[in-house]
Order: sequence, then structure tokens, then C-alpha cells
Amino acid sequence: MARIVKRRCEIAVEFHHVDMMQVVHNSNYLRWFEIGRLAIMEDIFPISWAIENKIATPVVTNHCEYLWPAVYGDTLVLTTTHKIRDHWEGRFSFDHTISCKRTKKELCRGYSVVTVVDMGSASLVKEIPKEAWDRYQALA
Repeated sequence: MARIVKRRCEIAVEFHHVDMMQVVHNSNYLRWFEIGRLAIMEDIFPISWAIENKIATPVVTNHCEYLWPAVYGDTLVLTTTHKIRDHWEGRFSFDHTISCKRTKKELCRGYSVVTVVDMGSASLVKEIPKEAWDRYQALA
């Protein structure tokens, strides 16, 4: 059975997130997906380690299905999950849902995919450095 890593966080919908109808602009959801994705990725590739080792994790896919609008004043619950793999497949995939804390209604769901690049050569990383792979396998 595959092991699943999950991160949750709350997001307050603020004035700068909404349009004139007080509905959250669609672009914010991808920013919020990034919060969830980075909550996991930072445990594998801490930023100082990644810079020192010239490792970047660019997004190659973002997808969001909008189900219900979030509005000004809502508190949202972002849940991001990732299935731990036994071997490096060239990318990490993350599933996201955002729900309204008050109503429990799922507002959107989507996924993100990142790959790993050597910043020195701008080439895809064929094998994750052992130190990072050990952190990945230890994720809880």
C-alpha cells in the first residue's frame, strides 16, 4: 500500500484576493496550491540546501477545477497530498483541495506536477541526491 503525505493549512480570503463581486479571482487558487506543494517540497529540498546544491523544482503542470466560489471573508482549508514513490519517476505530483471552513463545501480541486532541474546545466535531474532522497523517503 502506498504511503500518502498530507499537509493542511488555513487561508483567510482577503480583499486583494477578490474581484468587484467579492469572489476570489481564479489565479489565487494556483498560488494557494503552491503553499501546499511547498509545505511538502521544503521537507525534501530545503531552500538553502537547494540553492547550495543548484537544485530547482519547476512546475510543469497546474490544473484546477473550480466547483464553487470563495468570497471575501471566508476561511479556506487547503489540503495537499502526495503519494510517496519507491523510486524516482522524474517528477513529483501533488493533489489539492480547497474547502470553505464554515460550510465544509469543497470549492476546488486540482493537481500540480514538478520536476527537478540542475540549475548549473539546466538539465533534468536523472537521480535525486541521496541526502534529499532519504528525506523524501522519511516524509511523514
